[in-house]
Amino acid sequence: MSERRPDFDERVGDELEAGERERLLRAHEALLSTTPPPELSRKLARPPAVERRRLVLPSRPALRARPLALAAALAVTAFAIGVGTGGRLSDPGAFMVIPLSGTAGALGASASIEVFDIDTAGNWPMEVSVRNLGPAPAGRLYELWLTRDGELTELCGSFLAEPDGTTTVLMNAPYKLKEADAWVIVEQGSDEVLLTT
Repeated sequence: MSERRPDFDERVGDELEAGERERLLRAHEALLSTTPPPELSRKLARPPAVERRRLVLPSRPALRARPLALAAALAVTAFAIGVGTGGRLSDPGAFMVIPLSGTAGALGASASIEVFDIDTAGNWPMEVSVRNLGPAPAGRLYELWLTRDGELTELCGSFLAEPDGTTTVLMNAPYKLKEADAWVIVEQGSDEVLLTT
């Protein structure tokens, strides 16, 4: 008696889309055209014998020393990370960096304001770096302002420039920054914009 081949249409039915039916039919015919795998050899019929070994455990004093050694290694690693970062992990993260460029009153001057994450009191700490902005006439101060509609609205701080035109100072803006439309640097007592965003 010959073995009956499985009928494809009996197995999958007739509710398939044409493309899916053709794909399954090709797979069905490929499976029917293959030969069965060879018989398992006698050598592989039995699994190989497993050699039994005696497990050697460390002595009790060695087991007690492991947690202490691990704790010491973790302490040294934590100390090294702390020294390597130099306490920077406690510094606020940078929120945004704002570039400023010189106007006709300060051609070639530039600045950047690195605004850090707001603190719990609502202050925006920042670092202002200025380049190519020589000292103001008569030793006057420069001022960093927030503006709204072209008007100076909120003073963020004052600074002096080095003779080479550079300086880096820390300032603070306890204001709602989203209410401002620009940052500017002016000479104290003047509304002429020297640098702007």
